[in-house]
Amino acid sequence: MNALAIDCAVSKMTVAAKNGRNIVKVTYDIGIKQSEKLLPAIDFVMKEIGLTPAELDYTCTTLGPGTFTGLRLGLSALKALNLANGTPIYGIPSLDAYAHPYSSAVESVLSVIEAKEDEFFYAFYLRGEKLREEEDKEIEEILKQIDAESCVMVCGPGAKTFTDRTAEITPLYSVHSFNPQGDCTESLFEIAEKMIADKVEPMQDYDGPLYVRKSEAEIVLEQKQATK
Repeated sequence: MNALAIDCAVSKMTVAAKNGRNIVKVTYDIGIKQSEKLLPAIDFVMKEIGLTPAELDYTCTTLGPGTFTGLRLGLSALKALNLANGTPIYGIPSLDAYAHPYSSAVESVLSVIEAKEDEFFYAFYLRGEKLREEEDKEIEEILKQIDAESCVMVCGPGAKTFTDRTAEITPLYSVHSFNPQGDCTESLFEIAEKMIADKVEPMQDYDGPLYVRKSEAEIVLEQKQATK
């Protein structure tokens, strides 16, 4: 199948195009300059793989949690392609995409994205099944949910930070990760194509990113309204 994937959950953004079994991808770790590079990146990978937008069978993206700006940016680009060509969009929860390569692991898998200092978006998985919905907590609260005698594999963009901090807080815990942590665009392709095979409906016009926490702007607005 021909497809386009955007991993935009964190500041390190990856855009990948797939033509059958061939994949071309580019990664930018440039923070707020993502908005300047996303469309040129899409154009580049599409040309390199030899596809036009009209030839895409579907597009897919990390749906969240993650950075508010990145998630909105990625989804907006795919909605433009949907509007122009009717290309179906498949939004995949970010933590699911990062955990996907480890779905056959015998140990528990913890998928994490850094939210703030010592705070993470996270979800636990066992044999590919999410044990409960995504949450946003401080690392100490997350560690309370781990059995000290169990082995946990940590994955996702926040994995190294999480395991490093765990070693400082509870050095006897068997919590480990593999480095380097790559992007999840190939997982996005695999999950989206399973969704297509299972006849899962693509995203609708009114669907948006998956947010676990409120934006800073929303918090400030609520505080102002509370003081009135």
